[in-house]
Amino acid sequence: MKKLSIIITLLFFSIASIGQTITLNTCKELAIENNKRLKESQLKLDASEKIKKNAFTKYFPTVSASATAFKSSKNFLDIKTEAMDLPVYDGNLANLGTATQFAYVPPISIQTLDYANTAMVTAVQPLYTGGRIRTGKKLAELNGEVTQSKYNLTKSEILVTTEDYYWNLVALNEKTITLKNYEKLLKELLKEVGDFYDAGLVKKSDLLKVQLELNKVEGNKLKLTNGTDILKMAFSQHLGIPHTENFNVQDSLTTIVPPQNYYAETGSALQNREEFKMLNKAVEAEELQKKMTNGELLPQLAVGVGGMYLDMIDQDNTYGLAFATVSIPISDWWGGTYKKQEHKIKIDIAKNNLAQNSELLQLQMSKAYKDLTEGYKQIDIAQTSVNQAVEYQKEMEDNYDAGLTSLSDLLEARAITQEAKDAIIDSKTKYKITIAKYIQAIGETQY
Repeated sequence: MKKLSIIITLLFFSIASIGQTITLNTCKELAIENNKRLKESQLKLDASEKIKKNAFTKYFPTVSASATAFKSSKNFLDIKTEAMDLPVYDGNLANLGTATQFAYVPPISIQTLDYANTAMVTAVQPLYTGGRIRTGKKLAELNGEVTQSKYNLTKSEILVTTEDYYWNLVALNEKTITLKNYEKLLKELLKEVGDFYDAGLVKKSDLLKVQLELNKVEGNKLKLTNGTDILKMAFSQHLGIPHTENFNVQDSLTTIVPPQNYYAETGSALQNREEFKMLNKAVEAEELQKKMTNGELLPQLAVGVGGMYLDMIDQDNTYGLAFATVSIPISDWWGGTYKKQEHKIKIDIAKNNLAQNSELLQLQMSKAYKDLTEGYKQIDIAQTSVNQAVEYQKEMEDNYDAGLTSLSDLLEARAITQEAKDAIIDSKTKYKITIAKYIQAIGETQY
């Protein structure tokens, strides 16, 4: 993936350096590879994989090692006895009190245990934990699935934003073309009116009207240029590449596909929505949490082995150990009952959220399709306006050539046509972006 990112970026720079164009798919590839939000989501996805692997290790023995060494300022054993005579007897306790012979025991002084060195290694294998290890593994896997869904959501949002930038840049390019054509017409008209003025056939005010309209065009050209540059800067940041003014987009707004080609039934499309998957996983997570609580209230059984080294009282020895443990959480049963009831309520809440938000997601899909059909109809309306404006302009031009209408009417007709052409560009751009949003709404892959 890293090599692919480098290749795509180098391709972009080679294209930008010679002022050529890039496609929508290339822009999506750059956004996916370089976008900082998506990189953050990828890191979270990588972290969730580590959590899953960590949960799997709980099936294996827990191995621990410890070592202790101490040196005391005083002896722990400090024993002193006085000299004494001990009676000697024949083993019959009845004769002990009448013993006639005694053994002399000299005084004793014992001072030791001022140091000790120990080391221990143990391995404990859980045999039964109330299902908590298995449940913990499922929770870790569920966390990974939720993180994957969040990654997919972020990716989908980034792709929609990419299309938004892309088609708006296409729209500015097409508006620049229409504005240049309009400017060309005005310059031709200016020359014609200038000739008429030189011949004394029109007033200077007519010449000034055309010049004023050309000044407006110059102002609009400047706005388009600045707007295009700012959009390219934002687009470059979104794509994760340095800004350059040389690159351009390849597509045009000529191809418009009807909304029926994208339609999907909301019930089946709901299964594709990442939000719906996450809502289902929220229910599953609460059910697993309840199982985890149940496991905490059950007995825990484990076996283990170990080895110990002991160095004290001038002797060192090694010992082997084998042990088994059983833990019964008796005092937790009372509080655990309420905790299980709490989890049951949380499961009901998660199920209620699933039902409610599923309906909202379907409403969102329905609205997105209505927006799509509306956008398509707006294109028809805008196209009708363009046709009527062009027809009106043609009539005004014929009337002007025949001397039946004023220059102001002609300029107004051409301005109306220009506005109508800009309006259809806007409606087509909005429709293209609405398509991307509808595809996102029905949970389909955009790239």
